[in-house]
Amino acid sequence: MTTAPNEDHQLALTRALAVQTYARAAGVLLLLSLIAGGFGEAYVPSKLIVSSDATATAQNIKTFESLFRMGFAGYLIEAVCDIALSLILYVLLRPVRKDIALLAAFFGLVGTAVFATSELFYLAPSLILGGGDYLKTFAPGQLDTLALLSFKLFTYGGAMFTVFYGVAWVLRGYF
Repeated sequence: MTTAPNEDHQLALTRALAVQTYARAAGVLLLLSLIAGGFGEAYVPSKLIVSSDATATAQNIKTFESLFRMGFAGYLIEAVCDIALSLILYVLLRPVRKDIALLAAFFGLVGTAVFATSELFYLAPSLILGGGDYLKTFAPGQLDTLALLSFKLFTYGGAMFTVFYGVAWVLRGYF
């Protein structure tokens, strides 16, 4: 059964509009991810972490607690955008090469999962420095050092995230 030329034109127009909508959504999500990620990954750590001074880092976290929490919120926004972006880019690239588009989506999602896991190490200093009764066995200097160590583990997790995320973008760029 064949469709009339007018129906073919309508179908093509509908598909083109869907592609434009997905492409615009991808652009907005990418922009949000860059802004939130830049804030959470570059600006906030540069204000809080003193790489060779655990006490100064701990003091910064306590003094700028709202900035610390906004940094974490930035990471959450970035992660949500990255998950949605993986889906949208899969949908857009699937007609070109379904297998590569799926592989890129998997790398993007694994990267986001690694990123989310490393975010636990970003959040941990707020618990370590929170003054809970169960932490009284540690001296204040030890807690400061644990908080800085947690940030360093967070940094390593972020580096692993970058590898997976980079592979996803290389695969997407392959198209």
